Amino acid sequence: MSVVVPVPAAGPPESPRGLSPRRLLRFCAAIAACCAAAAFPGSAMLGLRSVSVTGNAAVPEAQILRRAGIAPGMNVFRVNTRSIRWRLLEDPRIEAVTVALEFPQRLTVAVRERPAVAALRAGDTYVLVGNDAVAIAQATDPGPLPALVADRLDPAAVSVGVRVASPDVRLGAWIAGALPDLLRPRVAGVRVDGAGDASLELRDGTAVRLGGAADVADRLSLLPQVLEVIDERGVRIDSVDLRFSGSIVIQPARSSGRAAAAGGRQENSRSRGINFGMHRP
Repeated sequence: MSVVVPVPAAGPPESPRGLSPRRLLRFCAAIAACCAAAAFPGSAMLGLRSVSVTGNAAVPEAQILRRAGIAPGMNVFRVNTRSIRWRLLEDPRIEAVTVALEFPQRLTVAVRERPAVAALRAGDTYVLVGNDAVAIAQATDPGPLPALVADRLDPAAVSVGVRVASPDVRLGAWIAGALPDLLRPRVAGVRVDGAGDASLELRDGTAVRLGGAADVADRLSLLPQVLEVIDERGVRIDSVDLRFSGSIVIQPARSSGRAAAAGGRQENSRSRGINFGMHRP
């Protein structure tokens, strides 16, 4: 009996599977690529070279950058524009923020500040508020701003950085922010009484009654024209009442001096020709 033994084909012996030169080269290339990818985010080439802030006036740039947590040289892969925006909006002095990253080396932060329009009386202190009734900061006095008084306000409900929930405060803050430019310097205070009716106190002592929130914008827009006519005539008045649709009621100041000595008879020659029950056109 014979035994047949197979003879292997001619050629070089195969290398073990894990030691193939081609496989080894591929493995080394993959490792090199991973190392490069891991080192790339930390490369100095990706550091911010320019960080700029625009739109700020009351809030210093240094404070904005510190709150945002950014600075030149910061690695671009550590910049989270959404987090920057929310951190800056925590400052009640800032109303809106846009963060733009021009990859890889330029970052621009554009802010819109929330200006104070009135000083809200809250107990024994004042709180500066924007036209959206957000409490911005405490103050010892109103300064050049009109004082805002809401008769139904609970001072404990006022907190810096938070929008005041009171509808009366929101109405008063909106009125203070909507004052026409020519009228603003003449207004000493805004008041919303217990019935929710708003009024202005001018710096010369004149009271202006505006009424409730409905159509208050239209009534407020009439006031500069009314005061202009009164100023031209040189008439001293106690109040202007704009609450009645279609009518503007002007109350002249009570006479004093000679007129008072004459038994309370009121005379004011400069007021002749003025209809104190003025009607809107």
